Amino acid sequence: MNTLKTILLCVILAVGGIVFAQDTSISQIKVSGEFSTDFTYGENADGDDALGFSSPYSGLTLTGEGWQLSGVLTGGMFNIEEAKYSWNVTDDVSLTFGQQATPYGIAWGLHRPSENSFVSLPREHAVEEGVGLSVNKYGVSVGALYGNDEFWAGRLSYSILDQTVGVSVNSNDALLVDVSGKISVVGFPIENSFEYDLSDDGNGAFWLRSVVTPNVFKGASILIGYSSDGDDSTDNELIYGVRYSCTDNFFITTELSGEEGDDFVIRASYKF
Repeated sequence: MNTLKTILLCVILAVGGIVFAQDTSISQIKVSGEFSTDFTYGENADGDDALGFSSPYSGLTLTGEGWQLSGVLTGGMFNIEEAKYSWNVTDDVSLTFGQQATPYGIAWGLHRPSENSFVSLPREHAVEEGVGLSVNKYGVSVGALYGNDEFWAGRLSYSILDQTVGVSVNSNDALLVDVSGKISVVGFPIENSFEYDLSDDGNGAFWLRSVVTPNVFKGASILIGYSSDGDDSTDNELIYGVRYSCTDNFFITTELSGEEGDDFVIRASYKF
């Protein structure tokens, strides 16, 4: 109990120091977040059709000058995702310290509804504790991280004409190629994302996603995706659906997936 009181006192003093410090004001801290609700229609454990409800994501992010703290509510507990602070060495080079996303592919952040036009995730993301390096110059971007137990990861990418090609490696013998970008076909903007696993353990796994936004349908996008776990896998999945932005902060996504197309999901999400 005494330990808990001590921790609470430290938190109160720290918050008080932030609020009442002469050179710091609470307005310098930006608070943002998002939450979502899923409505799923499909077979339940008994084999009967049923409507289910879930809250897949409830997240909060605090951002200040050079630092960021973000977390997600899971199982009644608030789990920290990123706790990092950065130092801009030059205009093109920065160092990041603390818990941060691993520079590997383009799947990071897609677990957040606002950054993912689909309901499902193409691949799990990874977060590590360590020191990160970021370099951006002339369309070339280098991201690297060195963490605990001599773990390291890096991604090299090049961007030109709204297209980006990247190659990622890490100390676990991973090798990943990603391609992303935007094109316009007959006046229809199309945003594509693609990852292909070239490592020995990856066995040729890949995922491809396209978001088509017809100009005639204000706020609506058509979603098409395909995922494969490898050359010898039968677990290949075609995904399609629609996303509609009701406002700048509220949007609804529908997705039909599964080998037989029997799982229909509607996700309502709000960000602030």
